[in-house]
Amino acid sequence: MKNINNLFVYGTLQKGKQHESLLKKLKGSWKKGYVNGILFNIKSGENYGYPALKLNKKGSKIFGMIFQSKELKKNLKKIDQFEGVDYKRVISKINNVNDGKKTDSYIYVIKWIIMGRSVAGCPWPQKTLN
Repeated sequence: MKNINNLFVYGTLQKGKQHESLLKKLKGSWKKGYVNGILFNIKSGENYGYPALKLNKKGSKIFGMIFQSKELKKNLKKIDQFEGVDYKRVISKINNVNDGKKTDSYIYVIKWIIMGRSVAGCPWPQKTLN
């Protein structure tokens, strides 16, 4: 499996936001970036009001920050726990705002199905479990 040292954040984990402390303890650097997708706020549940992202190549540019750290891998489980059940960690190509290069990064996106129920507040058609 490929070693990824980058995490793209578009919400409260960004530098200067209310939950930056989760990443602040790690040695690393920040770059501006974006990914294409659909961004919305979760309308109910434990993550009510937080931003959620669905990746979509034809979607809008969703701006955020790329956090690069060699310490990221050993802290992923802690970040997964923080993100909670409404999100899943995937790998995506993130566009660097400064140089235009694409960087493989982890990113947390909204899950389509969470333990057999549809995602609260999801604005697109839902898949269901049989």
